[in-house]
Amino acid sequence: MSVQAWPYRRPSNRVEAERWRTDELTGALLPAALPAWDYQTDLTLARVVHLDLAGIREDCGLPDDAPLRLCVRYWPSTSRLRYAAFESRLPIHSRQNVTVVEMTARGTDLGGYLTIETIVELAADVDTGIPFVPHRAGSILWNDQVRVHLEGAAGLLPTVPVSFSEAGLPHGAAWYVSMDGGDWQQAAMGSLLVLLNTDNLAIQKALEAEKDETTALLWDTLGIDIVTDLVGRALDDEAFDEDQDVAEVEGDLTMAGLVRALVRTYLAHPTETPALAIKRLRDERRGDPSKFRAQVQTGVGLPREAAR
Repeated sequence: MSVQAWPYRRPSNRVEAERWRTDELTGALLPAALPAWDYQTDLTLARVVHLDLAGIREDCGLPDDAPLRLCVRYWPSTSRLRYAAFESRLPIHSRQNVTVVEMTARGTDLGGYLTIETIVELAADVDTGIPFVPHRAGSILWNDQVRVHLEGAAGLLPTVPVSFSEAGLPHGAAWYVSMDGGDWQQAAMGSLLVLLNTDNLAIQKALEAEKDETTALLWDTLGIDIVTDLVGRALDDEAFDEDQDVAEVEGDLTMAGLVRALVRTYLAHPTETPALAIKRLRDERRGDPSKFRAQVQTGVGLPREAAR
């Protein structure tokens, strides 16, 4: 595992950041995944950051009046566009500081997994003339990152462009949803992979082009396939326990947790728990598999824009 070597001095144990919480400081701790999230839901988070300002400046070799700033930025894996969410100039003449950080990420900007970075940085140029001392505005003195998986079918899964002809897969297919093993309590992110066929002209164009109606329909269709395949596999497997409410393993979403999240979001009736929905869907799928696929299309929305 590589460790980043910074070209200047950085503080040691001078910042204590509490974990992110949902909605407000009294809300629940931010989990590894948000099963109830959808693209119409903004994500509001809060955390408390304790800063030893005097210690930060001392460790970095900065003067006592060096201006510092605390800020937060976030980016989704689907676009990797950086968004500023919070910024606060830290006091110059205080030795200690406690800052309440609050941020809101717009749901329409999100997808896949979300990375949130908290940063303490130099707020203006500082001329010290001392080697290995940060002096440019924006120099990062301290930072941490958290990552949360958001709800959504394709967005929850890693995708890899592959030549199907070289991989021995049907050369004219659009994609292949790979699911390893039958252990529903293993981490979902290590068990699922979507292979996108670069031999397919439509896929190749969708990977290269800006989002339009054609590419949106293509990715929505992929979402239908993922929900149908993953939930369908769970329904067909007698070893899948719909009553077991285990969503995380060592901070990661499990295969069972992902199935329950997809059922809750797309297939459950308004007053139905995921466990009851899974029992109902299992019976319905055995009687009419095509109707089950139609239910997925209705739940996910195909095309998505027309379904809203």
